[in-house]
Amino acid sequence: MVNAWRSAAVALSALIFSLAAPMALAQSAKSPLPDRIVVRVEYRDSAQLQLLGTVFGHVVVDQGAKTAMVETDTFWKHRLEQLGFRTSIVEEATWAVNRELPIGRKAKAIGGLVCYRTVEETYATMDALAAARPDLVTISSIGSSWRLTQGLSGYPLRVVRATNSAIAGPKPKLFVMASVHAREYTPAETVTRFLELLVAGHGRDPDLTWMLDHHEVHLLLQANPDGRKIAEAQWAGSANQRKNANTNFCPATLFGVDLNRNFPFGWNSTSGSGSSGDPCSGTYRGPLAASEPETNAIANYVRSIFPDARGTNPLDAAPDDTPGIFIDMHSHSRLILWPWGATNTVAPNGGPLQTLGRRLAWFNAYTPQQSTGLYLTDGTTIDFGYGELGVASMAFELGVAFFESCGTFNSTVLPDNLRALIYALRVAREPYRLPAGPEARDLSVTPDLVVRGETATIQGTIDDTRFSTVSAPPNPVIQPQHTIVSASAFVTTPPWQAGATALALSPVDGAFNSSSEWVVATIGTSGLAAGRHLVFVRGSDANTDNSRATGPVAAAFLRVVESADLAVLSGRVRAASGEAVAATLLIDGLSATSNATTGAYTRRLAPGSFALEVSAPGFETRRIEPLLVAPGAQIAQDIELFRWCPRAADGGEPTQTTNLVADAPWQRRVGSGLGGGGGWIAGTGSSYPNNANASLTSPAIDLSADTSVVLRFDQRCATQARFDYGIVEVRSSAAAPWTEVHRCEGDANWRRVELQLPQLAGASAMQLRFRFTSDASTGAEGFAIDNVLLDATGAACRAPQSTGTVFRDGFES
Repeated sequence: MVNAWRSAAVALSALIFSLAAPMALAQSAKSPLPDRIVVRVEYRDSAQLQLLGTVFGHVVVDQGAKTAMVETDTFWKHRLEQLGFRTSIVEEATWAVNRELPIGRKAKAIGGLVCYRTVEETYATMDALAAARPDLVTISSIGSSWRLTQGLSGYPLRVVRATNSAIAGPKPKLFVMASVHAREYTPAETVTRFLELLVAGHGRDPDLTWMLDHHEVHLLLQANPDGRKIAEAQWAGSANQRKNANTNFCPATLFGVDLNRNFPFGWNSTSGSGSSGDPCSGTYRGPLAASEPETNAIANYVRSIFPDARGTNPLDAAPDDTPGIFIDMHSHSRLILWPWGATNTVAPNGGPLQTLGRRLAWFNAYTPQQSTGLYLTDGTTIDFGYGELGVASMAFELGVAFFESCGTFNSTVLPDNLRALIYALRVAREPYRLPAGPEARDLSVTPDLVVRGETATIQGTIDDTRFSTVSAPPNPVIQPQHTIVSASAFVTTPPWQAGATALALSPVDGAFNSSSEWVVATIGTSGLAAGRHLVFVRGSDANTDNSRATGPVAAAFLRVVESADLAVLSGRVRAASGEAVAATLLIDGLSATSNATTGAYTRRLAPGSFALEVSAPGFETRRIEPLLVAPGAQIAQDIELFRWCPRAADGGEPTQTTNLVADAPWQRRVGSGLGGGGGWIAGTGSSYPNNANASLTSPAIDLSADTSVVLRFDQRCATQARFDYGIVEVRSSAAAPWTEVHRCEGDANWRRVELQLPQLAGASAMQLRFRFTSDASTGAEGFAIDNVLLDATGAACRAPQSTGTVFRDGFES
């Protein structure tokens, strides 16, 4: 049966290419920038879905509805219809794709999408981090792009390695490559931000500190720099560029080799179903395995850092204790994928790979599945990483667009996937074992600064519940949860090193009898030197066969000071208008809270030079640096904060006056807001209409005197993921185009959203709108918002704060 549908797919694919090749060349000669549209295609069976994957290379699939979305042009839409597919244009997605297409270039970032760095800016970031932190960051060139090998203006492929060089190895390794497909902007920026997070967090965040101390992180931020540069420049219509820049095989704008079909393991192993032999196809696999210099460079580098842990027999599994993880970051489709991609057979380490995938997917709410859950692919990165070397390998498909809006990227795609990457690093020591065990999380040490000889309390949660519950039909998978049976802490020396001493933690409720336990222990400090120590915590659970699975560690800082050196910082926090403020003060990872009635605060400190950051809801954050603390000092520091000035607000209650203009089906409804109160919802509260495109729009708002602007609101985005969206857009005036700053989908939890909007500072008649869009099938509860607040600040905001009224042009009177 498999061979039958593969043969059908190959035959039909060949027919399409034979029909399309002359037309494609004619189009490229006549119109180098064809219109880009998003088309929904109805497919009958796996053979038709495989065909779509082979022809288009990237397909967003709704397996329940048996529909697929492809980004293409009108020629291919008509060709699909001639071949018997039912198609329709997805207007909202088409509008978004063309809106997101960068037009022109700016001196910084990519024109129109300022959150994404160019190739040059990415490399400059690497160089700056290496110069600033040579103890943590080193850079190596691992090979050349195709254009560079031809003596043209190409690029070296550069890998950055992040690790604490003061701590000797060997160390387990995490390798992450990004944007092997040129048009995929979000992966390179996500991995660049991951690098920045690791470097900034070392020494400040306990988990990032121990992970860089005891791991190596290898990051290839731009895996296809030639192709990426073409996409950046929108040269000859190739902002849709997928392949590398090799011009030897296909003329006009269709040149290049799909690097993610060119890797040597399993190359051309699916009889044409998982890649194409047509040089003008988006999935052209190249004339030979690893024919491209980029592929060779990446494969050889990966071989140099990961020893071969798998035998030559296809059924050979890598040992359970094999260290290291290989991740290839793509966009888009909101998926976590693992091998195999070239066969529906489960990989020899398929069970542990699934467990790892479902753990990762908990953090980004993506669908975790074997790569063939969509369609066959061959010559891919993750089949190479696992198939040749036995390394646990994963592919991420980030977000919902190649040119993801900056608002959605910064608010959703980036934070969700940074958390997933941190978990991958956390388990890289034994990725086939550790994900089966529970997580240690939410650790705290009290007091956070201990005089040597006193005791401290370590507490936290040991949790085996955080697996993704998202499943791809028709075979949903429920990951089993197990009972926690033990938890241990290790002070200074991690549990995998010789000399580590375990301290048992006890369940707060008196018994280990559930899949999530709050645990606690007392730590003596008499034998510890003054300074900062890491406390490592891990837990174990019991499987149904009574075997135990131990999970990864988490860490917390324990700070110890000699009594003679203990310093005290104290003072009051007040608003500029004089009243006391309940504020949070952060200094060297330690915190204090000021009294709401008096504004008074006190904070014990060890000696040193620090930055003091003071924040409070509704106020601008203030930073005082440097704050010099001498041994035994008593320091008085009063702090004044300025309020944000609310420029517009809407509480969502039906009884309140509102100036928002609502298209149907937007309505204010009791029960649709946060906590069951009133809120705005695009729908009835239980469903929403198909083919909706409805806006909730503000009046013009004057920000002409403001220098900083922030929008805050609560949202619940209970929509069909990947097809129905809640969108936030702004414009500086009625004559300006709407710009998307946030997008959400498929999330039934209430979340507080905060969007910095510097582009609106100084605008005299800005507007914002909340827009809901849906497709032609499968509804849900809808997009709901509540507690909308547009805040701003500047000299004009600060000056009159002691006099009262600061509302201007708001939603409420």
